[in-house]
Amino acid sequence: MTLTIADPASLPGRVAVADDDENALSRGCDQVRFLRFEPYRLLIRERRPLQDVLNEVKSEGCGALISDHRFKTRANVNFDGAELVYRANQGGLPAVLYSAHVDEDEADSIRAWRYGIPRVVRKERGSTRALAEALSVAEKETHGERELTRQGFLTPVRVVRIPEDSTTDTRQRYPMVDVTVTAWRPRVLVPMPMSLLPEEALNSPETLPGRIFLGEVNYYAEHGNELFFHNLKVAPPSRLARRGDRNSA
Repeated sequence: MTLTIADPASLPGRVAVADDDENALSRGCDQVRFLRFEPYRLLIRERRPLQDVLNEVKSEGCGALISDHRFKTRANVNFDGAELVYRANQGGLPAVLYSAHVDEDEADSIRAWRYGIPRVVRKERGSTRALAEALSVAEKETHGERELTRQGFLTPVRVVRIPEDSTTDTRQRYPMVDVTVTAWRPRVLVPMPMSLLPEEALNSPETLPGRIFLGEVNYYAEHGNELFFHNLKVAPPSRLARRGDRNSA
C-alpha cells in the first residue's frame, strides 16, 4: 500500500491508533482522518498480551499502526509503545512511534527497541504530515527497503562507563551504559541500555567499562538519538593484544 494523503476510495484499510489516554487517542484519530485514512481506536488500558493487541489490529483490517509510547506507567500492561511498534514492524505491519516524551525516553526505553522503529514522531503542533511520512518509511522497511541512515553496519562499540544516574525508575527498568561508536563519532558518548549487550557480558556488569563489542550500528545516522544497536557480540581479542600475551608468556 502507498501511505500518502489519498482519495478515501483508494484507502488500503484502517490505520490503528493506540493510546492509553482517551483525549490523546481522539486527537490521533483526527490526524488519521485528515490524512484520509479510516482510524481504528485502540485504547490501551486493560492487561493483555502484546500479541493479542497485534492480532486485534490485523483482524480489524488495519494496514498500519500509530502508537503512543508510555503504557507501563499508566496502563495495566507489561509493554510500552516502543516494543509494540517494534513487534508490529518485525511482523510486517508498518508502525510508527508517536510520543510526547521522546526527549526523556529516547536513550533508554525507546533505544531498547530502536532497530525495529523506522521513525519516532514527537507529539507536537504540526506533526500530522510527519506521521504520513513516517508511515511511508515504515512501509518501505517492512519490505526490506531501509534508507542508508537506517542500515546497520558492523563496527566496534566500546563501553566507557556506567552512568551514575541509574537510580530513577526508568533507569532501574533499563540499566544503562555510555558507549562510543568507532565508525560514528568516536569521541561522543552515546547512552545505551545494557539489555542490548550479549547476556554473557551482563553477569559481571562492573567489568563492562573498557570492554569492546562488535555489532550492527546505523552509523550513517546524523543524530545520536537515531542510532540503534543490533546483534552485539563480545569482540575477539585484537591482534596486538594477542601478540602482547605471547610476548609476556
